[in-house]
Amino acid sequence: IAGQFYNEGTKESIKIFAEDHAALLKDILQIPSLREPFEAELKRGATHAAYFVLDTVTSMPSHGLSLPKEIDDELIARVANMSAVEYIYPPMRFTNLARMQIGPLVRELADNVVGVVEADRGIVTGKQRPPKMSIYSGHDSTVGPLLAVFGDDLAGSPSLATSATPMWPPFASSVRIELLKDSVSPYPTIQPSWAGDVSTNSVDMSTIPHDERIRPLNVPDSLYRWAPRQANNASDVPFNPRATRDYYVRIWYNDRSVQLPACRDPGAHHTKLGPSVCTLDGFFKQIARFVPSESEFSQEYLALTNTKGKLSE
Repeated sequence: IAGQFYNEGTKESIKIFAEDHAALLKDILQIPSLREPFEAELKRGATHAAYFVLDTVTSMPSHGLSLPKEIDDELIARVANMSAVEYIYPPMRFTNLARMQIGPLVRELADNVVGVVEADRGIVTGKQRPPKMSIYSGHDSTVGPLLAVFGDDLAGSPSLATSATPMWPPFASSVRIELLKDSVSPYPTIQPSWAGDVSTNSVDMSTIPHDERIRPLNVPDSLYRWAPRQANNASDVPFNPRATRDYYVRIWYNDRSVQLPACRDPGAHHTKLGPSVCTLDGFFKQIARFVPSESEFSQEYLALTNTKGKLSE
């Protein structure tokens, strides 16, 4: 569904790196082994031209095929950079595009986290007990946009990456999301700058603009109406915005931890382990604007389709 808008997002992103993108396509056309299969795409300035080339040149060695001598590491790095501009930079810039492309997966990840917290509290929901580990298999074109949601710039090696250009996820990349619990260490005593008061936290999130939401729509209010030794989900348990204080989230991209922008605030990360270990609420804040309800998803899609709406940053 997001595909028809991706070209528009890609065109806008390519404008930022227009000189580098044009120079790369020109150089590729001078290599006979690449010109023949990709000439039509490259000459008409296809919005995913670099990505088409990358998919081929990175797969060949994995299948025991030698690359033509004209294709060296520097050229592959340039192709990877521009592939990221074409495919990963758009959801980094346009949140409504990210919602349509990766939003359903982010919503499912939030559901998994909520399920584990409820199970840890002994709450009986009637749903199947969530697994302790979930494994998803995806493509590089899944990993990149997911990291964009987490606010990671995918910066690669300085020797390969051009200025502020995100790097394409290398082969066999992985994203690990850890839900941690710590009932001993002191919880942040200050409120994050983005946190609202109790009334703001407890209202129907669908009535709040995407960028102002502090948790995804599918995170239930009952998660904050819980206290030890009280009835599960009891209606008389007051709303407590700090009810999730024992839970934290840490995200890894390959061998490095990811610092989510929402969690850099001193009130939104572990007091001892720092910004790479988010409070659960900090994690929810980071992903909240990327998780639409089914009706919002449909409305946003129809608005873009019927009115030729613009992608929003």
